[in-house]
Amino acid sequence: MSTAASSEFSSPSRIEQLLATTAHRSPGATALFVQQTQLSYADLMQRVEVLAARLAALGIRRGDRVALMLPNTPTYVISFYALMRLSAIAVNVSPANQGRELSHVLRESGALVVISLDVFLPALYKVLPGTAVQHVMVTSLQGLEQKLPRPPEVPEPQRFEDLLRPGADFAPVSAQSAADDIALLQYTSGSTGVPKGVMLSHRSLLASVTGICTWMQHDETPNAGVLCIIPFFHIFGLVIGLHVSVAKGYRMLLVPRFDPLDLMPLFSLIEAQRPMSIPAVPTLWAALLSHPKANAALFDSVLVASSGGAALPGWVQARYHALTGRRIYEAYGLSEAAGATHCTPYPQGGPEGSIGKPLPGLAARVVALAEGGGPDRDVPVGEVGELVLQGDAVMTGYFQQPERSALALREGWLHTGDLVYCDRDGFFYVVDRADDLIITSAHNVYPSEVEAVLSSHPAVAEVAVVGKPDRLRGSVVCAYVVRRGDASVSVDDLLALCRANLVDYKVPRQITFVDSIPHNPAGKILRRALRSEPSPAQ
Repeated sequence: MSTAASSEFSSPSRIEQLLATTAHRSPGATALFVQQTQLSYADLMQRVEVLAARLAALGIRRGDRVALMLPNTPTYVISFYALMRLSAIAVNVSPANQGRELSHVLRESGALVVISLDVFLPALYKVLPGTAVQHVMVTSLQGLEQKLPRPPEVPEPQRFEDLLRPGADFAPVSAQSAADDIALLQYTSGSTGVPKGVMLSHRSLLASVTGICTWMQHDETPNAGVLCIIPFFHIFGLVIGLHVSVAKGYRMLLVPRFDPLDLMPLFSLIEAQRPMSIPAVPTLWAALLSHPKANAALFDSVLVASSGGAALPGWVQARYHALTGRRIYEAYGLSEAAGATHCTPYPQGGPEGSIGKPLPGLAARVVALAEGGGPDRDVPVGEVGELVLQGDAVMTGYFQQPERSALALREGWLHTGDLVYCDRDGFFYVVDRADDLIITSAHNVYPSEVEAVLSSHPAVAEVAVVGKPDRLRGSVVCAYVVRRGDASVSVDDLLALCRANLVDYKVPRQITFVDSIPHNPAGKILRRALRSEPSPAQ
């Protein structure tokens, strides 16, 4: 994108202005494509206005919270922009959430409305009593809103489709608004397991959109396709999949549900729609490039292939480059900074294993890890420390958690809790989460270092390393390994590989073969879940 074009994205002060501008500029362009159904930008805008009016009629006002428990569907897109139109606050909820975690998010956020699918009503009915929720709206897939017994304390569900029908009483809404209004509560549990509501303003989200649009220096194709497979309820998918697409007038190819065991529908979608951009997590890239159907023609339309959420295995990058002659651009980001903060340069890429350089509008430093929030001290080039960030994209704070907010945002910088180092050329490399550091017999062990060695074995598809309590050493290194296909490898083989490449205290004391490793929707390994597995025999 040219420098002149990039300034186009610095003028909006509110997220909903992205849609209004694009709908005015390209009303007939396709905004959404899902399961052979298309919706133009003009049609999308009309639905957003109708829903905003309906929500306003129900009493939803500036600052009210509305929970979106949805996969990547038109319902999500329409709902999010309608909330922005009202200066209300969207609360992103993963459809996988249930029980205590779902109850916590709904109760703490004080959501007045839940917008979801009828297939998620069973989970909602269990937790809605006692919350502030006054209205439930569902897109009906199976008619469950009419079939399921409803607890008496739960409001009767309204069909989302009925709300989109403009009636004689319809009138566009007009809401007070400001760039620093909170637009989103993005719940993230990090390593603590306690969900925290990250408060992101319109300014924060737009700063993230602007940084990505400025980074993408490629020739524009009008209404180009973007594969939207990363969930919009995750910040990476929301910004790079939804908001960047709307800002640029792209055609969003929505993937509501992805089955890693059946890739054929995804291959068919890519072949038919020829996306210009595929943002994905490493596990998806690995699945795509391991499939026999993967070939150069499949990806020849893809100008921007990006990966985030976790480290991209070297063999995946090598396989993609061999097929296409191009690179997958590795990105790093977090909810507290409204998505991506670093990416390898376009189009040349960066050194292997690097997350690249800070995106425009963000400053980054590497500081000594200070227990209890002491003063920041920059570390020398090449030395590992904590990544801290500054810029408009950074969050306002954690919802109703002033102490945690002050600790994370001290000295005017966001303290990410991620351990990184920066080389002499300004490229950053993630080492690990500070919370995932393993201290064994007083030695520091970074899980990523052990994972890199184990991943180098051709029979290893994926690996996760965690620390487990040990009476003598404090913690010991334990590895969980997924074999690649029908490949054969033994524990002894992997231990021999580690002993040949690592000092003794870094060699795993336990290696367990598993069918899969748990991930969150963004593809990050859930090390908390692995740490809760039984410890090795003492």
